[in-house]
Amino acid sequence: MNKFFRYFLLTTALALVLIFTAKHIYKINVTSTPQVELRYHENYSVTYDEAIAAYRALDLEHREAKLIKYGPTDFGKPLHLFVISRARVFDPDILRSKGFRVVMVNNGIHPGEPCGVDASIQFARDILSKQNDLWSLMDSTVLCIVPIYNIGGAHNRSQHNRANQNGPEMQGFRANARNLDLNRDYAPMRSRNAQSFAQIFSKWKPNLLIDTHTTNGADYQYVMTLVSTHPQELPPMLGAFYDDVMEPYLFKSMEESGFPMIHYVSPMGQTPESGLQQYVNLPRYTSGYGRMFNTISFMTEAHMFKPFSDRVLATYEFLKASLRFTHQNGVEMADLKRKADDFTAQQSEFVVQWELDKDREESITFKGFEAELTDSKITGGKRLRYDRSKPFTKDISFFRHYKPVLTITAPEFYYIPQAWHDVIHRLAINGVQLHRFEKDTVMEVESYYITDYETKSNWNSNGHQLHSDVKVRTEKQHIQFYQGDYIVPMKQPTNQFLIEMLEPQSADSYFAWNFFDSILQRKEYFSPYIFEDFALEMLNSNPELKAEFEERQKNDKQFAANAYAQLNYLYERSPFFEKGYMRYPIFRSLASKN
Repeated sequence: MNKFFRYFLLTTALALVLIFTAKHIYKINVTSTPQVELRYHENYSVTYDEAIAAYRALDLEHREAKLIKYGPTDFGKPLHLFVISRARVFDPDILRSKGFRVVMVNNGIHPGEPCGVDASIQFARDILSKQNDLWSLMDSTVLCIVPIYNIGGAHNRSQHNRANQNGPEMQGFRANARNLDLNRDYAPMRSRNAQSFAQIFSKWKPNLLIDTHTTNGADYQYVMTLVSTHPQELPPMLGAFYDDVMEPYLFKSMEESGFPMIHYVSPMGQTPESGLQQYVNLPRYTSGYGRMFNTISFMTEAHMFKPFSDRVLATYEFLKASLRFTHQNGVEMADLKRKADDFTAQQSEFVVQWELDKDREESITFKGFEAELTDSKITGGKRLRYDRSKPFTKDISFFRHYKPVLTITAPEFYYIPQAWHDVIHRLAINGVQLHRFEKDTVMEVESYYITDYETKSNWNSNGHQLHSDVKVRTEKQHIQFYQGDYIVPMKQPTNQFLIEMLEPQSADSYFAWNFFDSILQRKEYFSPYIFEDFALEMLNSNPELKAEFEERQKNDKQFAANAYAQLNYLYERSPFFEKGYMRYPIFRSLASKN
C-alpha cells in the first residue's frame, strides 16, 4: 500500500469520525435539510466544543465552506472564522476584487447570551443544504461567522450565570478568561480576543457586522430589539442609505417573519412609556468599533424573558433578513462603502463628542405591558412590576437625533515616538498605514498639554479608571524624533478610527483608557534649600515674573502662607521643570499655511 493511498484512507476515516461525532455525540444534524428548525433540545445551547465540531463537519462536507484558525485568545484556544463562499475562494482580497460583499456575524461575546451561537450553526447548515432560497443569496455574498468569540466565558458554564434570563438550561459567563467584558474592549483591546478579532476584521473588511446578544432591562412584547450604527456617525452617503433604505427593510422583514422588532429599549425614565432614545455608539462596543471603519454594524438584543427557542429563531430571522438585503442591494452597498472610505480619507472635521438633542422629539409605536409600583415584601420600599395580562400598543416619545459637542480638525500627520509600542501595535492590527523616521529629526509640531481631566476612581471598567472631561491646551514646540519613530499619515480610510483613538478628548481615546497615565506624574523635583537661590535670581532678572509672583502672594493668602507652593510656582516656570509633564506624547503636524 503506497503512502498516498494510506494518507487517503486516514483522512477519509478522520472525516467520517468528525461527522459522526457532530451528528451523534453532539446531537447536531449536519445532513442537508431545507427546514428551519432546531436540531437540539429547545432549551439547550451548544458547548464550545460542540459548536466547533459542527462547523468542522460542515467544512469537511462542503467545498464551499472553510473553518479558519486565526490568532490566540486569553483562554489559550485560537479564534475561529467559518466562511461560506459559493465561489470556493477564501482569500478576502480576491473575493473583493471579484465584487463579493462580506457579512460578518460575531457570536458569544457574552456567552451567557448564546442565541446567535445556535442560530448561526442552523443558519450555516441551511445555507449549505442548497435546498432552499438561502443558497441563491450567496452568489455575490460571503458569510463569515465567528462561532464563539469569548471562548473562556463559554467554558465557564452554569445554570446560574444569568439571574434574569429565561434559559437556556446551561449558559456561559459574561466575562472572559481574564474577567474582561469583551464588549467593552474594542477600544483598549487589552484582550488577545480583541486583537485577534481586529486582524480578522481588517483583513475581511465586512460591509455588514452583526454581533448577537440577549438583552437585560424592561419587559415588553418584542422578542428582538436592535442596536444599530447611528446614521449621524457614518459618512453622509452611507448614513442616508441606512436610514432611508436598510433600516426600514430590516424592520419590515422582521415583522413579516413573525418576530416584529423595536429599537433597543433604552427608556428615558423608569419604564418605556417615558420615551426611548437611540444610542450613538462608543468605540468600546461592537457597533461603535465597526462604524469607525464605515461598516454598518448591529447588536441584536433578543429579549431575556422570551423562551430560548424563540430568541434563537428571532436571531436566525434577522441573519436571514440581513443576508437577503445584502444580496438585493450588494452592488450599491459596495459602491457606498468605497465612497464612504474615500470621503473619510479626505475628511478634515470629525465629531468626537455628541449630546442627545431633546428638542427633536419624534414618536414610535411601541408594544409593551402596563407597569406599576407595588410594595416590596423584602425591602419595605417599592418595586417595579410589569403586568403581562395587560399588553398595550401605543405611540411613545422617541429621541434619535444628536448634536455635536466637540469637533476635531484632523492634522495632516500624527507623530508617535516608538516608546509607545502598545499604541503602535493597536494601530497596525487595525489596518492603519504607518511609516517610520529614517533618521533622527527635529520637527516643529503641535503639542497637547493636559490641563484638566476627571477620573472616577470608584468606578472600574475592565480594570481601568477611565478619564473623562479632558481639557487641553496646545503649544508649538520643536520635538526631537529618532530613527524608527512613527509617522501616521491621515488621508486614509481609517481616519475616523485614528481621530477617536488618538485625540485625548475623545470619549474612548487611548488617553481615556489609561495608556498614557505615566505622563500624569512628575518624575523630577527640587530641594527648597538649594533651589531658593536660583529662584531669587529668576525674580531679579525677570520683572514680569516678579510682578506676577508678588500679585499672587498678595491675593492668595493660602499661597502666601505656603513656602513650598511659592517655590514650586517658580520651579514650574524655570528651565529645570520637565517639559514632558502632562504633555500628551502624540504630536500633530502644524496646520498648512495655504
